[in-house]
Amino acid sequence: MRAILLPGMDGTGELLTEFATALAPDLVAKVISYPKHAVLDYAALTALVADALPKDGAFVLVAESFSGPIAIEIAARKPEGLIGLVLCASFAKAPQSPMLRAFETILRLISPNKLPIGPAMPWLMGRWSTRDWARRMREAVRSVSAEAMRARLRAVADVDVTHLIPQIDCPLLYLKASRDRLVGDDGWRAIRDLSRNAVCIEIEGPHFLLQAKPEECAAAIK
Repeated sequence: MRAILLPGMDGTGELLTEFATALAPDLVAKVISYPKHAVLDYAALTALVADALPKDGAFVLVAESFSGPIAIEIAARKPEGLIGLVLCASFAKAPQSPMLRAFETILRLISPNKLPIGPAMPWLMGRWSTRDWARRMREAVRSVSAEAMRARLRAVADVDVTHLIPQIDCPLLYLKASRDRLVGDDGWRAIRDLSRNAVCIEIEGPHFLLQAKPEECAAAIK
């Protein structure tokens, strides 16, 4: 069976390597990456993902953080072959956490390509932060144009797809990071209150849960 992976705000998919490996052999992972230089809103990204979905066979849709609204809209359409939706440290409407708002303010003042990832790592990954992850995150963010990254931030600030949650018929698993400083508890609460079939599994880890705990996340999905 296939697992279609939708990445976080960087959109590259380059931070999902360990998680994709952990899904094997039960699930064969395919990452749908987003254009690095195109200025696209959620509607355009959703169309891109919909076109890239498998045309035959069963699959699970796994969305990390930023990609949650995309996955929710697609699942609400009930595409053929979709048998499950997984949202990891994600949201259906704009998160209200103070840290995320501060992050958005910083990115309005400086180019995302010049964002000092290193000093931010204690907030992004906590005690799971390493120099290697800091390097990889820096490279992923800097590979995306400032215009594309700012467009994604604007999309997050305005998004609200909560009205689509009751239309999702397939099983929905929410992977909640216990130390999430960006989305917090609100992401799960909004989905829980509107879904008929959502289940939450909390895993010890930061917002970047698929990076910090790939094996645990993969086991929860399997």
